[in-house]
Amino acid sequence: MHHSLHQPLYNTTLALLAALTLLAAGTHTAHAAEHFCGQTSAHPIDKALAAAAERSGGVTVDLRDAQSAAYAAWDKELNRVYAQALKAAGPTRRDALRAAQRAWLAFDTAQGQWDAMLHADQGTSAALNIAGAALERRRARVCDLSRDLQNLKDSE
Repeated sequence: MHHSLHQPLYNTTLALLAALTLLAAGTHTAHAAEHFCGQTSAHPIDKALAAAAERSGGVTVDLRDAQSAAYAAWDKELNRVYAQALKAAGPTRRDALRAAQRAWLAFDTAQGQWDAMLHADQGTSAALNIAGAALERRRARVCDLSRDLQNLKDSE
């Protein structure tokens, strides 16, 4: 098996998709129960997604709606944490953070295009797989930026 830098993200994405499937089937495990980014509990967005996935009863359109809401929430959280990190970075490091974020956004767009091609032949599960991967990328980026923000605060 080819190992890459993206293997942990891929594995986490698979875990999220498995969690959605298990939660829809009524099994209470997986991603929503995991700690977020080294914290002592699950993130509220993950908890809301798990609850919505459970309520969906496995209906694809309802699962997709749950993912959509979680994606929007993670995107909002990403923007919030990024703005805080920019402020904390100060003038000497701000340009580097902006460049890193622009590069991440380019990666996110390209990865989304790849995911769409990769899952194109999966029928009704394609939308869930593509959206799940996009959601997980946002979740992971929030974690990365949250850690960066904490490092910036710790170095003050």
